[in-house]
Amino acid sequence: MKTILQQNIAALSQGEALLLQISDEVFNKMVTAVFDSTIGTHIRHNLDHYNCFLSGLNNGRIDYAARARDPQIEEDRGYALTEINRLRIALETLQDRHYYPHVSVECDVSPGLALSSVQRELEFLLSHTVHHYAIVAIICRLQGILIDDEFGVAPSTLHYREDQLLQCVH
Repeated sequence: MKTILQQNIAALSQGEALLLQISDEVFNKMVTAVFDSTIGTHIRHNLDHYNCFLSGLNNGRIDYAARARDPQIEEDRGYALTEINRLRIALETLQDRHYYPHVSVECDVSPGLALSSVQRELEFLLSHTVHHYAIVAIICRLQGILIDDEFGVAPSTLHYREDQLLQCVH
Protein backbone atom coordinates (compact mmCIF):
# COMPACT_ATOMS: atom_id res chain seq x y z
CA MET A 1 0.00 0.00 0.00
CA LYS A 2 2.85 2.37 0.80
CA THR A 3 4.29 2.07 -2.72
CA ILE A 4 1.05 2.87 -4.54
CA LEU A 5 0.47 5.83 -2.21
CA GLN A 6 3.97 7.11 -2.96
CA GLN A 7 3.39 6.69 -6.70
CA ASN A 8 0.17 8.72 -6.51
CA ILE A 9 1.91 11.40 -4.47
CA ALA A 10 4.72 11.46 -7.03
CA ALA A 11 2.19 11.79 -9.84
CA LEU A 12 0.58 14.78 -8.15
CA SER A 13 4.05 16.28 -7.63
CA GLN A 14 4.79 15.72 -11.32
CA GLY A 15 1.64 17.66 -12.21
CA GLU A 16 2.65 20.42 -9.83
CA ALA A 17 6.09 20.64 -11.44
CA LEU A 18 4.52 20.99 -14.87
CA LEU A 19 2.14 23.73 -13.72
CA LEU A 20 5.07 25.63 -12.22
CA GLN A 21 6.86 25.37 -15.57
CA ILE A 22 4.07 26.67 -17.82
CA SER A 23 2.33 30.03 -18.09
CA ASP A 24 -1.31 30.81 -17.41
CA GLU A 25 -1.76 31.21 -21.17
CA VAL A 26 -0.45 27.70 -21.88
CA PHE A 27 -2.56 26.30 -19.00
CA ASN A 28 -5.73 27.78 -20.48
CA LYS A 29 -5.10 27.42 -24.21
CA MET A 30 -7.79 25.38 -25.95
CA VAL A 31 -6.15 22.85 -28.26
CA THR A 32 -8.78 21.72 -30.74
CA ALA A 33 -6.64 18.84 -32.03
CA VAL A 34 -6.84 17.25 -28.57
CA PHE A 35 -10.53 16.92 -27.73
CA ASP A 36 -11.10 20.69 -27.61
CA SER A 37 -9.47 20.68 -24.18
CA THR A 38 -6.98 22.60 -22.11
CA ILE A 39 -4.31 21.48 -19.70
CA GLY A 40 -6.52 22.90 -16.96
CA THR A 41 -9.42 20.70 -18.03
CA HIS A 42 -7.37 17.53 -17.65
CA ILE A 43 -5.80 18.63 -14.36
CA ARG A 44 -9.22 19.47 -12.91
CA HIS A 45 -10.62 16.13 -14.09
CA ASN A 46 -7.81 14.24 -12.31
CA LEU A 47 -8.13 16.24 -9.12
CA ASP A 48 -11.90 15.61 -9.10
CA HIS A 49 -11.21 11.89 -9.00
CA TYR A 50 -8.76 12.25 -6.12
CA ASN A 51 -11.32 14.35 -4.23
CA CYS A 52 -14.03 11.71 -4.75
CA PHE A 53 -11.66 9.00 -3.57
CA LEU A 54 -10.67 10.86 -0.41
CA SER A 55 -14.25 11.87 0.38
CA GLY A 56 -15.44 8.30 -0.03
CA LEU A 57 -12.91 6.86 2.38
CA ASN A 58 -14.84 8.33 5.31
CA ASN A 59 -17.90 6.17 4.66
CA GLY A 60 -16.49 3.35 2.53
CA ARG A 61 -18.30 4.48 -0.62
CA ILE A 62 -16.49 6.22 -3.48
CA ASP A 63 -18.68 7.88 -6.10
CA TYR A 64 -16.61 9.04 -9.07
CA ALA A 65 -19.75 10.35 -10.78
CA ALA A 66 -20.18 12.92 -7.99
CA ARG A 67 -17.31 15.08 -9.20
CA ALA A 68 -17.42 18.77 -8.27
CA ARG A 69 -16.08 19.96 -11.65
CA ASP A 70 -14.90 23.22 -10.09
CA PRO A 71 -14.19 25.57 -13.01
CA GLN A 72 -11.73 27.58 -10.91
CA ILE A 73 -9.34 24.60 -10.86
CA GLU A 74 -9.27 24.37 -14.65
CA GLU A 75 -9.08 28.13 -15.23
CA ASP A 76 -6.77 29.35 -12.44
CA ARG A 77 -3.34 27.71 -12.47
CA GLY A 78 -2.50 29.07 -8.99
CA TYR A 79 -5.70 27.61 -7.56
CA ALA A 80 -4.96 24.27 -9.26
CA LEU A 81 -1.50 24.28 -7.66
CA THR A 82 -3.05 24.88 -4.24
CA GLU A 83 -5.49 22.03 -4.80
CA ILE A 84 -2.71 19.66 -5.91
CA ASN A 85 -0.77 20.49 -2.74
CA ARG A 86 -3.85 19.92 -0.55
CA LEU A 87 -4.52 16.53 -2.15
CA ARG A 88 -0.89 15.47 -1.92
CA ILE A 89 -0.88 16.23 1.81
CA ALA A 90 -4.16 14.32 2.22
CA LEU A 91 -2.64 11.28 0.51
CA GLU A 92 0.47 11.52 2.67
CA THR A 93 -1.68 11.25 5.80
CA LEU A 94 -3.46 8.10 4.56
CA GLN A 95 -0.69 5.88 5.87
CA ASP A 96 -1.58 6.96 9.41
CA ARG A 97 -5.35 6.98 8.97
CA HIS A 98 -7.91 4.30 9.66
CA TYR A 99 -10.36 3.76 6.86
CA TYR A 100 -12.43 1.00 5.34
CA PRO A 101 -10.05 -1.46 3.62
CA HIS A 102 -12.85 -2.41 1.25
CA VAL A 103 -14.99 0.20 -0.43
CA SER A 104 -17.99 0.32 -2.67
CA VAL A 105 -17.40 2.22 -5.87
CA GLU A 106 -19.87 3.93 -8.14
CA CYS A 107 -19.10 5.55 -11.44
CA ASP A 108 -21.11 6.84 -14.35
CA VAL A 109 -19.92 4.11 -16.74
CA SER A 110 -21.82 1.26 -15.10
CA PRO A 111 -24.60 2.21 -12.68
CA GLY A 112 -24.60 0.46 -9.34
CA LEU A 113 -21.97 -0.31 -6.77
CA ALA A 114 -18.91 -2.50 -7.22
CA LEU A 115 -16.82 -3.87 -4.40
CA SER A 116 -13.21 -2.73 -4.46
CA SER A 117 -10.30 -2.03 -2.15
CA VAL A 118 -8.48 1.15 -1.24
CA GLN A 119 -5.33 -0.20 -2.88
CA ARG A 120 -7.15 -1.02 -6.12
CA GLU A 121 -8.67 2.46 -6.24
CA LEU A 122 -5.23 4.00 -5.72
CA GLU A 123 -4.02 1.89 -8.65
CA PHE A 124 -6.95 3.19 -10.72
CA LEU A 125 -6.17 6.79 -9.75
CA LEU A 126 -2.54 6.42 -10.77
CA SER A 127 -3.43 4.86 -14.12
CA HIS A 128 -6.11 7.47 -14.74
CA THR A 129 -3.73 10.30 -13.86
CA VAL A 130 -0.97 8.98 -16.12
CA HIS A 131 -3.47 8.62 -18.96
CA HIS A 132 -4.56 12.26 -18.65
CA TYR A 133 -0.98 13.41 -18.20
CA ALA A 134 -0.18 11.75 -21.53
CA ILE A 135 -2.88 13.91 -23.11
CA VAL A 136 -1.50 16.96 -21.30
CA ALA A 137 1.95 16.10 -22.70
CA ILE A 138 0.49 16.16 -26.22
CA ILE A 139 -1.18 19.52 -25.55
CA CYS A 140 2.16 20.90 -24.31
CA ARG A 141 4.13 19.57 -27.26
CA LEU A 142 1.59 20.98 -29.72
CA GLN A 143 2.24 24.37 -28.11
CA GLY A 144 6.01 23.93 -28.39
CA ILE A 145 6.52 23.39 -24.67
CA LEU A 146 9.38 21.07 -23.77
CA ILE A 147 8.44 18.78 -20.92
CA ASP A 148 10.06 15.95 -19.02
CA ASP A 149 10.20 12.74 -21.08
CA GLU A 150 8.74 10.82 -18.13
CA PHE A 151 5.62 12.99 -17.88
CA GLY A 152 2.55 10.95 -18.79
CA VAL A 153 4.43 7.64 -18.81
CA ALA A 154 3.33 4.81 -16.52
CA PRO A 155 5.72 3.78 -13.74
CA SER A 156 5.73 0.21 -15.13
CA THR A 157 6.87 1.54 -18.53
CA LEU A 158 9.60 3.60 -16.89
CA HIS A 159 10.81 0.51 -14.99
CA TYR A 160 10.73 -1.53 -18.19
CA ARG A 161 12.80 1.10 -20.04
CA GLU A 162 15.28 1.19 -17.16
CA ASP A 163 15.59 -2.62 -17.21
CA GLN A 164 16.14 -2.57 -20.97
CA LEU A 165 18.84 0.03 -20.60
CA LEU A 166 20.56 -1.99 -17.88
CA GLN A 167 20.47 -5.10 -20.07
CA CYS A 168 22.15 -3.16 -22.87
CA VAL A 169 24.90 -2.03 -20.51
CA HIS A 170 25.64 -5.59 -19.36
